[in-house]
Formats: sequence, C-alpha cells, structure tokens
Amino acid sequence: MLQLAAWAWIRSLGDLSLHMDGLWLALVPMLVGYGLAAWLLLVEGGSIAYAMRIICAVAVCSRLLLLDTTPSLSDDIYRYVWDAHVQAAGLNPYARAPDDDALIGLRTEDWSKINHKELVTVYPPVAQWFFLAVQRFVPGVTGMKGALVLCDLLLFFVLWRWLLARGQDGRRLLLYAWHPLPVLEIAGNGHVDILGVLGLCVALLWLHQGRHHAATWALSAAVLSKLIPILCAAAFWQHLGGTHSGSWQRALDPRPRVVLLWIPGLVLAAYLLFADAGAPMWTGLSAYASKWRFNDSAFGLVYTLISDPKPGWEWDDGALRSARWLCLAAVAVVMTTLALRRKADPAALCATVLGMQLLLAPTVHPWYLLWVLPFTALHASSAWMAFSWLVLLAYHVLGDFRSTGVWHESSWIRGLEYLPVYLLLAGAPLWRRLQSARRNTSATAASAE
Repeated sequence: MLQLAAWAWIRSLGDLSLHMDGLWLALVPMLVGYGLAAWLLLVEGGSIAYAMRIICAVAVCSRLLLLDTTPSLSDDIYRYVWDAHVQAAGLNPYARAPDDDALIGLRTEDWSKINHKELVTVYPPVAQWFFLAVQRFVPGVTGMKGALVLCDLLLFFVLWRWLLARGQDGRRLLLYAWHPLPVLEIAGNGHVDILGVLGLCVALLWLHQGRHHAATWALSAAVLSKLIPILCAAAFWQHLGGTHSGSWQRALDPRPRVVLLWIPGLVLAAYLLFADAGAPMWTGLSAYASKWRFNDSAFGLVYTLISDPKPGWEWDDGALRSARWLCLAAVAVVMTTLALRRKADPAALCATVLGMQLLLAPTVHPWYLLWVLPFTALHASSAWMAFSWLVLLAYHVLGDFRSTGVWHESSWIRGLEYLPVYLLLAGAPLWRRLQSARRNTSATAASAE
C-alpha cells in the first residue's frame, strides 16, 4: 500500500518538472517500502505463489497509475510518435528532420513538442518498426506508452524465467518490478529503451539455455532497438568460447563464435532497408555522439584534465572530442578484458560493461539506468542499485530550467549522485575478500569440531 500511495501522490502532482520537491518527497516512502518488501520476501521467505501475486499486482497497478498521464520529465516520446506518423505516410524517417518544409503537411498539434526538430531521428530500424506498429493499432502518446508498458510487463516474465533457469528465487523479480525507475521512465515518460532491454534479456536467457542462434538474433534486435547493447557482444564472445581454461588460443579462437556473425549481418540488412535516405541518415546520430553532454562523471573529469578553452569560450571543442575518444577507448578495454575472462557469468559481464559505459559516457539520462536495473535482480550489486536510485537526482535541472529558463547542472547534486557509486565500486573487492575470509574461518571452525 505504501508503494501505491506514493504513486497516487506522484500522479496527482501533474507536471513533475514543476513539482520536483513533491517527487523527491514521494520517493522517500517508496524507498522504505521497497527495502522493507525486499527484506520480507527475500529474507523472511513465505509462500512463493502468494508473494509473486503481490509483487505483480503492485507493479502492474503502479504502472497503470501513470499510463494516461502526460510525459513531463522527457519529451522523447513525441519523436517516436512523429517517426511513426512519417512512416505511416510512406516516407523514410531518416530522410528529413521534422522541421523540413517538405513535411509541413504532416504536422500535428504535438509537432511543437518534438525535441531537436532540426535533426534526423537517431532511433534504429527495429525501434522504427515498433513505432509504426503502434501507430497502426493504437496511435498517439498514450498508445505508445501502453505498448512500451507491455514490453515492460513481458520483461517481468522473462526475468522470472531467467531467475528460475539459474536456480534463483523468482521473488527476486521484486527488485526490478517495484523499482521507481521503470515506472517513471516507461509508464510515465515512455522510453523505447525498454524494447532493447527486453531483447537483451531474452538473448541472455536463450544464451543460458544453449539456444545460441536465437540468442544472437535477439541480441541483434536489441541493438537495432537502441545501439548500446552491442557492448554485450563481449559477454556472448566469452560464453560461447566455453571455459577455455589455461589456453589463450581458445580464448581468442573465433570458430566457436561464428554464430555472432548474425549480429553485423542483421544490423547491416536492417539499415540497408532505409538506405534510400542517403547521407542525412546518420546526421542525427552523429550530432548526438559528438555534441551531447549531460550528467556525466568520469567523462567530465577527463575533459577537465585535458581542456584549455580559448578566452571567452565556454567549451574546448577539441578537448571534448578527445575526451570522447579516450572514454570510448576505456570502454573498449573493459569489453576486451571481459571477453577474455574465464568462467564468468554473462549476466554479470553485461551489467559490468553497461554500468562502466554509463560512468564513462558524456550523457547519462536517468532512463539509461534501465539497461542495468534488470541485472540487479540476478546479482546483488550495491553500486548499481544505488546508482539506479541516485540517478533520479539528475532531474533537478528540469526544476531550475522551468522556473528560471536557465539550464544549469549543480556540481554538488552531481557529487551526491555519483560519489556513493564510486565508493561502493571501490569497496566491493574489499567486501568480497572479507566475506571470503569469513567463510573460510567458518569452514575451518566447522572442520575442527
């Protein structure tokens, strides 16, 4: 009841960007209820069937409370609806930006709400086909949100099956289902990331079951929904090679990984279907990759160390480009290291590479944590769990922007958001050693008896 009461309060606030204090206030009892429920269900135990019914009922009701509300923390969904509208008219969504005069006849009352109307869409082909399918059956913002919530609910089932296949307690689903992030970002704001997250989790479930071809098809679909899960190819490479104990040749042997060729093949084939857009097809993605910056952490430190802006300039463009390449190289190193690890859990590897990418990225919106959150149901990672809650602090910038018209990120808010995450990551190895020493001590004492 504590969870649902908090969501009912959030619903009553209306435009959340104007009521950030109310949102923070509601998150406090939500965190208490979340922690208490996790302790009662996962530590105290009880009837599994009854617990699963409670978990799913509260999770579904939470999402329904926000389903018909107007998105107020992000306007991305208006781009989804626009892309669908363009495709329904028989046009290529990658060919022209929304403000192109050739598309004036397609403009609706929501056209003014589209962000960066001067840029061509950045969303990959599977996302575009998803938008078009929604447009055919349930057009509009609420229909798009409803379809994305359906993906979210399907993820419940996938996570539950995955937990059982791994021999884990299915009630751990609560750690995802009751978390406020998917409720706010999918039911509330409607982000397509959940489509890619669903594809990635299906791929990892099938990989666990030994269905390697199907797993790579699902991973390809995830990449074509949002490009970020391409990083998880490292986990697939590691798993498909077996344990490769004691042999670097086996660790690098491409033969057991031939199935991964599906990924570049399917991605290329999907984009070729839109190739008639020509060069403009990549302009939106290029602008995002080269110019966007928001709520960064390690990237900001790298930039600060190498930047030397000209007098009167706010930014050092050359340093920004260099920082992007350096952080991208660091992500590549993480991927390579994980791909060559032995006897590692693919889910843990995916969580690590996705989480580290967020720490090195120049842009970290709160909904980006949707990529890491499902893995907290499989592995107890205090750092990523803390990050998934603290990232909501990034929304403080909206409150200031709506009241003053100035987009200003607070350094102390960012420190409050990231410092606990880095401390928890740094302390994790020490905690594991202490736990291992404790277990060894207990085992020695037991054998002595």
